[in-house]
Amino acid sequence: MFRSFISTKIKFAAIHTSSGQKAIPPIIWLIIKPVSKLSSIIIGRGLRKWLRSPANLHRKQAVIEHFKTKKKHYFFGITGFGAGCYGYYTSHLQLTPITHRKRFIIFNSAHLKEIEEFEKKYILESFKDKVLPVDHKYTINALRIANKLFSANIHLPEVKDIKWKLTVIQSDIVNACAFPNGDVFVFTGLMDFVKNDDELAFIIAHEMSHTILQHGAEQMSHSRIFDIISIALSLIIWSMVPYDTGSIFTEKIAENMQEYFFSLPYERVLEKEADIVGMILSAKACFDVRNNSQFWHRMNDLNEENEMPEFLSTHPSNINRARDLEDFLPQALKIRDECNCYKLPEKKFIKVLNDQ
Repeated sequence: MFRSFISTKIKFAAIHTSSGQKAIPPIIWLIIKPVSKLSSIIIGRGLRKWLRSPANLHRKQAVIEHFKTKKKHYFFGITGFGAGCYGYYTSHLQLTPITHRKRFIIFNSAHLKEIEEFEKKYILESFKDKVLPVDHKYTINALRIANKLFSANIHLPEVKDIKWKLTVIQSDIVNACAFPNGDVFVFTGLMDFVKNDDELAFIIAHEMSHTILQHGAEQMSHSRIFDIISIALSLIIWSMVPYDTGSIFTEKIAENMQEYFFSLPYERVLEKEADIVGMILSAKACFDVRNNSQFWHRMNDLNEENEMPEFLSTHPSNINRARDLEDFLPQALKIRDECNCYKLPEKKFIKVLNDQ
């Protein structure tokens, strides 16, 4: 059951992966990563100077001859290394709860403890005088909705095993957030913005979904792969590109390509998944899921002038989120009916125009 953050000691519920303990903890990697990146640049730059130096011509010829002589050994060595990497990757593939999407993951919620503590401490210190008490009307309403979601989905181990805690913060921010250990923060700006309990339930369920699906651990696992690729790529770029300015420019292009073509699209997939799972959780709790898409329509009206293009964002556009929820609505209503929920009254919908 949900409890208020004020009266609850923080506890961490770890949902274990196959062998997550073998990975370097994220907090340590934050230190290792820049050191490794700098080392790859220094080594690559030194290798470039060595390769371009006329004084080392005879040594370069010797190295080339060595590779020609031992090419079979290097071929099998590289092949074996590639096979080992593939085996490591496949051994850490698992299916997400509820949606059964295949993903690579090497961490669990416990691995994110230090980073999570830092982020929660930042939020609580930033709004230290704005945390509402347990008996405040906003907190009572949010807890009532959250407990309804919890009770309706307690049959899911991923919901039951987490020690959920909810904090309501007095602020005009139209937002909510959740952490891997089950702490959910809701801002009163969001509670004032929603039109009814159904919309608020969907947003809380969306944030719960990030925790249930371990999106934080998945994002960290995904980032680790690209961090290693980026470090290796830096070594290659700084050793092959003739000048420092060219190396810097080439590396920046490579980083932007990784960001816009891989990292950001992946994060948008996770947000879309949290929307769909949030809709499922809401449907099982007998909320009116027909209201969900309208929330994103109004968010679009609120942020239309300031909303960045979707390909530059970690989140899908508000219009696309509304479309996705409307596409999933028949399935959500079916889930709701299967849970023997009360019959919904007739309602007219404002569909998203295809040419928007």
